Amino acid sequence: MNTKSLVLSLSALCAFAFLSCEKNETDATKGTARIEVTDAPFDDANIKGAFVTIADVKLDGQSLEGFNKTTIDLAAFQKGNTKLLGISELDAKTYSSVTLVLDYEKDQNGNAPGCYVLEVNNTKHKLLSADTELTLNHNYAIEAGQETALVVDFDLRKSIKREQNATDQYDFVSEAELESAIRVVAKNKASVIKGNCQDLISNSDKLVVYAYKKGQFNLNTETDGQGASDIEFSKAVTSATVAANGDYELHFLDQGEYELHFAAYDKNDSTGKMELKGTLVVSSTNSVNLVAIALNASTTLTVGVLVVALLPL
Repeated sequence: MNTKSLVLSLSALCAFAFLSCEKNETDATKGTARIEVTDAPFDDANIKGAFVTIADVKLDGQSLEGFNKTTIDLAAFQKGNTKLLGISELDAKTYSSVTLVLDYEKDQNGNAPGCYVLEVNNTKHKLLSADTELTLNHNYAIEAGQETALVVDFDLRKSIKREQNATDQYDFVSEAELESAIRVVAKNKASVIKGNCQDLISNSDKLVVYAYKKGQFNLNTETDGQGASDIEFSKAVTSATVAANGDYELHFLDQGEYELHFAAYDKNDSTGKMELKGTLVVSSTNSVNLVAIALNASTTLTVGVLVVALLPL
């Protein structure tokens, strides 16, 4: 090899090494955000679907790259199941909010309405709110070279209210109530409480278990409708329907201390709505303190209970 060829080869090698280092340095400042959505159950037997159309997703005001307008039946993603909204590369840093931009008028195919409740008889009831943008305040870090998965947890029970109107029977709750009804959870740190509720006492149509942060449950106020939309159990972090065999699952819980409270419902045959019958006195079947449940990150805790009494309203 002559001197000229050697110099050219070394120059090319140095240029390649420089570009590789530059690329690695650039990659070291980026991370990946993965946004998913899930739902907690609704207590209206007449509803078979609750559809929302999300036109945009923003992280600290920055639109999620590659996201396309999508319509989701939230009722189809419960019990820990999620729907992927999008994956995007972002600057590696700490963020403080997730914003959902809703389209109330048109769904992803251009059909009206964009957000609606679907009853079992296939009647659609349009859902509206005062603002199209819902900003959820939550601190989270996008780590360099890592994927951060965030779950946006709608709570339909606290998001939709029943109206006394023959033509418009459902609507979103107030904007402030709607934003507080939606949580953002770091998926890789989220925990689960599951178990079985043995009930030979209440003779109810439906049982629901509510998870509260320790010290946040007040029997008198939580069983009475709170706020502009009269939301029962409004301070519950999440809830789950107890299955016919007594099994239940509470998903996407942050690390901390919790209380579990159980409520009994009977169906109103004229309206189809499940109406609160009372709360249940329960005892643990596996020696867990039901009002001081210590939950670590990324764990699954089994809590079994036995119903010993019904406290009617």
